[in-house]
This record gives sequence, C-alpha cells and structure tokens, in this order.
Amino acid sequence: MRISVWLLVLLLLSGLSLLLGLDQAIAGGGTVEGFVYARNYLGDYRQTGWANITATGGALVYTAQFNAGGHYFMILPVGTYTITASLPGYDVVTKTVSVSDGSATRLNFHLEQSGVPIPEFHQYATPLVVAASLLLVMISVRKRTSVPETRRPLD
Repeated sequence: MRISVWLLVLLLLSGLSLLLGLDQAIAGGGTVEGFVYARNYLGDYRQTGWANITATGGALVYTAQFNAGGHYFMILPVGTYTITASLPGYDVVTKTVSVSDGSATRLNFHLEQSGVPIPEFHQYATPLVVAASLLLVMISVRKRTSVPETRRPLD
C-alpha cells in the first residue's frame, strides 16, 4: 500500500513538471554558436576557451557552454538578445542577434587587447609575502645556529 502511494505521488510530480516545462517547448527557439578569437603574444588571432559569453534578453541572462577550442553554444528562446564576449585583459565585444523558431545563428567574436594589466596580486601582497618569507628564514637560521645546552652527568 505504501509503495503504491509513493508511486502515485512520483507520477503526479513528474506529470506536473512536464506540464510546467511545456510552455518552453511550445515557445520554440534557436541556437547561437560560434568561436571566440583573441590575439596571442605574436599578434595573431587564436581561438580561446576562457572567454565569458552571456546573452541578455530583457530580465533573462544566459551563459554559453564552452569547450577548450574556443567554441561556444547556446540554446535560446525566441527573442532579441545582446550577446557579450569578455575576457580579462581584452575589450568587451557586444553584438545583437534575433533568434526565431528553429534558427541557427553563427556569431564569432574577435577580441582586442585592452592594454590594462591583469593584476595577479593586490599591490600590498608582494611586499607582505616577501617580509613573511624573510621572517621565516631568519627564524629557521637562528634555531640552527643556537647551541643546545649540554648536561653534565650527575656524579
């Protein structure tokens, strides 16, 4: 008896989740995919897999699925979206795309270096790490050079 009640509840919840997801299936949509290129140290465009791709349509924000080769892929509902590609050290590139039912849009991004350095540490972190390292070295050397007291055996 208990198993059939739990089975009935599970079936009802599954059916409810299908009905709630039905409006997205009816609304349709399309895909947006492409590559992100950034300049390497020689100035050549190369595919990069570290960029952030977002699509903003009204109050909704979608992020892209990436692979290591710089290819991104998005499935979006019907509408007009602002697609943004960003990468630290590079200028942000924004493009607008309209997605219709069953559309497949290819949108490539070419990022240019911004000239703004990417800080790896806070400006005070390096002197703090150096000072802590010197203190540890001084403590270590001091312990090694100190002579332990020798005890004389009692007569």
